[in-house]
Amino acid sequence: MIRVLSALLLAVLAGACARIGDFERPVPSYFHDEILPVAGSYVAASRSEPVSRAPLTDDERALRDLAYAIIAPPMTKQKWFLTITDLKQSRVLANTVPEFDVEAYASTLIDKPYRSATARYSRLIDDIRADGLRVTPFFSAARRVVDMDTARERSLAGASRLTPEEREIAMARVAENRMLIGWVYRRLGERSRGYKYALERLFLKTPAPAAADAERALRGYDERLARIPVLSTTTAYYPTSGPQFFKD
Repeated sequence: MIRVLSALLLAVLAGACARIGDFERPVPSYFHDEILPVAGSYVAASRSEPVSRAPLTDDERALRDLAYAIIAPPMTKQKWFLTITDLKQSRVLANTVPEFDVEAYASTLIDKPYRSATARYSRLIDDIRADGLRVTPFFSAARRVVDMDTARERSLAGASRLTPEEREIAMARVAENRMLIGWVYRRLGERSRGYKYALERLFLKTPAPAAADAERALRGYDERLARIPVLSTTTAYYPTSGPQFFKD
């Protein structure tokens, strides 16, 4: 297993630098889109996580594409960090490994050379607002996926000649989708904490009037996260990561 993971890591490193393309979606790649998911399914199954062999719907694929920029660490498009993102999204790595580093964003923001302290605040504000703009597209896709998953669950009761394997495949996909949605919700909160930590440290080192604008941007971002509705139904088939979506 270690040899397999090492080979995958080296392969991803070779092509990770261009993975984020237009609209912050991952650039299509046979290795990332076909090979990594197969390896990830195998490793996820070894961790007793749900794995479905059902093909992805258009909305399920969009959900995964939109999740990519949120899962990736903010302000990092270096090969190493995108490699970790690819390995985690493909499920070669568990989505909790490595843990999110709240201090890393602040360190990068403060250590990177800028012409002025105001430029650092501007970068922070831009990153916060960019995350805020990601919320609606992702959770709009998530709503469509959850609606179809709810219909899928209901259809199982009336499906003729349903085999245990068919039920397993359908319910595993429902669980996969809800785990991804919960993961993204958790990551958005982690990024908020990272931005707050960065703002505090930035103000301690280089106080500037622009800190007030950054604080307002962060408050608006947190308010947007608080307005994400929560699901009224859950699946008992597999545990999920994070809260369930959506209940108006």
